[in-house]
Amino acid sequence: IIDTFKRGGNVIIPSFAVGRTQEVIYALNKYISENILSNIKVYVDSPLSSESTAIFSRYQKYYDEEAKGLLSKGIDPLNFDGLTFVRSPEESIKLNKINNGAIIISASGMCEAGRIKHHLKHNLWRKESSIVFVGYQAEGTLGRKIIDGAKKVKIFGEEIAVNAKIFNLQGLSGHADKNGLFNWLSSFKSKPKKIILVHGDEKASKDFSDLLTLNEYSTFI
Repeated sequence: IIDTFKRGGNVIIPSFAVGRTQEVIYALNKYISENILSNIKVYVDSPLSSESTAIFSRYQKYYDEEAKGLLSKGIDPLNFDGLTFVRSPEESIKLNKINNGAIIISASGMCEAGRIKHHLKHNLWRKESSIVFVGYQAEGTLGRKIIDGAKKVKIFGEEIAVNAKIFNLQGLSGHADKNGLFNWLSSFKSKPKKIILVHGDEKASKDFSDLLTLNEYSTFI
C-alpha cells in the first residue's frame, strides 16, 4: 500500500461483500492501530458491503476475543478515520477521478460484475496502481485471467492493458484447505456413503479425491 501511494497510484481490492470485505477492513484497522499505516483513505464501494458491515457492527456481542479486546480499548474494528462507505452510483463514479492515494474495496470478488469493473477499467492500465486479490478466482473469470498474467483484458467491450502491479493474498481465503476439509469429514460419527466433489479447480478436486479414496471414502468428481 505504502509503495503504491509513493508511486502515485491507487490500491484496488476486488472483494466479496459479506465476510471478506469485513476481514479486509479489520486488517487495515489493525495496521492503523499499530501505526504501520496512517492518514489513509479507504472507500468501500458496494451497497451490499456497506449494509453487511453495518450488520456486523450491530452484533458485537458475537465477536471473537481478539475483536472484543479491541473494543475494550475503544477501537472499533470495523471503523476508523478515513473509512468511507460509498452507496450511490454518483458517489461511485466520483471515485474514478481519484488518481492516487486511495484504497478502493469493491464487489464482485471475481470481477465478473458490479462496480469493481469500473475501478479496474480506470486503474488496471496504470503502472502506478496495484490490484490486490483477497479471494479465490474461478477459472474463466476476469479475476483469474488477471492473476494468470494476461497482458490485456476486455472490460465493457474495451481492451485494457494490464500494467498495474498484481498481488494475490491467499491467506484471506474463506475456504478450508484439503486438510481442513478432511478433518471436518473425519469428525462425522457416521461416515458418508458417497462424497460428490462439485467445486474447485480440477487438480485440487483430484488431489482431494485421492486423499479421500486412500482413506476409504467413496468419492465422485
